[in-house]
Amino acid sequence: INAEYGKQWYQRRVRAPVDRELKLAQRRVVNFLESSCGATVEHKEILLLRYSLPIWMAHINNNGMPKFNQWLSATKENADSSPYDLPCKNMYLEALKKLIGKSDHTAYVVITGLLEGIPMAKASLDQLLALGRELREQIHQMLDKNTVLIYPSHPMTAPKHHMPCFTGFNFAYTAIWNIIGVPVTQVPLGLDKNGLPLGVQIIGGVNQDRLTIAVARELEAAFGGWVDPEEKYKMYKYEPIRYLASPTLRNSGSQTSFPEFVAAENEAER
Repeated sequence: INAEYGKQWYQRRVRAPVDRELKLAQRRVVNFLESSCGATVEHKEILLLRYSLPIWMAHINNNGMPKFNQWLSATKENADSSPYDLPCKNMYLEALKKLIGKSDHTAYVVITGLLEGIPMAKASLDQLLALGRELREQIHQMLDKNTVLIYPSHPMTAPKHHMPCFTGFNFAYTAIWNIIGVPVTQVPLGLDKNGLPLGVQIIGGVNQDRLTIAVARELEAAFGGWVDPEEKYKMYKYEPIRYLASPTLRNSGSQTSFPEFVAAENEAER
């Protein structure tokens, strides 16, 4: 597998840098692919990913596609209807209903519906759609049948309840790949120092689902796969991520703790 290593871009307007522990987890993945799988790893700067959010917003505003608010109007009675034929749901009314606890939708769905209603100038829309086509072409050319892209799933570990209302645009890290139209597999990588899950996205070329799943299975075998945060935190109350030493250290029987491992990573960076 020739793995292309994606740089941790943050959205220009959101100012959400990737959490340090997520970057360390991604570095461990890269080290494993190089040392244990013999992969050729390259660092790629995909500049257009800086505009993931506006590109996504342009596509949901594109008149050639069903509106998100039309999908929300689907009911059992009109389930057989085309989404193009459904009326747009009144999201301003839904927002008021949400405030008094009468809405059937989550706050994030209501916010997304409101965002879709923001008018966008045709010139800006056309420009962003063109950027989306350029990014799609670049990704499709880069990812062949033997190449994957490793990319952060989110700029932070699991936030507290309702916090995404204030950092809602961070979903662009995953939403952009729906626009690009490529397969993505989310890979769990254990827990951070607070007992919260870590992970990365493995992104493949068009119709290369088998490749992203194959890479995910290798990483699952090396890093232990999904870990129950509650049970793991009970076992290692003061060092919940101790299990997350690199595969080389873990397979050698080393008992390297998380603080020691981070110190080693910092020394390697210097």
